Amino acid sequence: MKSWSFRHKAVTTVTAVFLLGMGVCIAGLTEQPESIERTRIAGTWTGDAGARVELHANGRFEMSGIPRSAITFSFIDPPPGDGKLSGSGTWKPARDGDRVDSILLYVDAGGSFSETSETGELGVAESGENPVLYFSTSPDKWYGYEIRKTGT
Repeated sequence: MKSWSFRHKAVTTVTAVFLLGMGVCIAGLTEQPESIERTRIAGTWTGDAGARVELHANGRFEMSGIPRSAITFSFIDPPPGDGKLSGSGTWKPARDGDRVDSILLYVDAGGSFSETSETGELGVAESGENPVLYFSTSPDKWYGYEIRKTGT
């Protein structure tokens, strides 16, 4: 009986160590989101073909020229228009803290969203000297259409 108990404990310990090691290895293989300092969010961000997002320090924003296919918003039907979105609203970091890995956009009714307000999200793709944000293009894909900060 003692030998079974000892083997059982040994197998349990080896299994636990193995699973812990596998968890660390898997965690190391997954993409960790970039983050930037909260103070670096405000400013003008531009994308291809004249896309522009102005994130103001007071928590307001305006966007224009954003390709409709570049964003997954909360709407069921795509907004009307010629394939480019425009609108304004408020923004805030998704979580509290000094570093930000995603920004929530609360788009007011108006512009491309004439009948209802919508919600979108920007993630941080690069945090270096020239930061890059992105709109998710699909609920199944974490990365999408990029906008880059212009100026400082």
